[in-house]
Amino acid sequence: MNERLIVIDRTLTDPNDAAALTTGDGYFTVPVNLTVVYACAAPRDNDTGLTVDIQDDGTDIITALSCADADVPGTWISTHLGGAETPVAVVAGSKISFDCNLAAIANAAYVQIWALVGEVPA
Repeated sequence: MNERLIVIDRTLTDPNDAAALTTGDGYFTVPVNLTVVYACAAPRDNDTGLTVDIQDDGTDIITALSCADADVPGTWISTHLGGAETPVAVVAGSKISFDCNLAAIANAAYVQIWALVGEVPA
């Protein structure tokens, strides 16, 4: 095996301070096949009820990641790292996007994804 762990950090913000984060608030495409093994999210400011969904080409792969407490990031942990979640395979060229649910106006969210690249199981 020739696996490598990468970390992807995203800051989700709305350019309009009078608006709230919502669906499609940021995306990127992946240049290689990867397997998501961990994700976490936290808001800039406490935001009761805020959750983040992570999508692969418009399909949810991680849902309702808690993003309510700025001091306690919500986590999604796969079995690769001792958690209960099934690792998620993502193919090269996929568009990874984020949906923010129930966000307060003028808040931001920070999302981090850990993924294995290289010879990973599909």
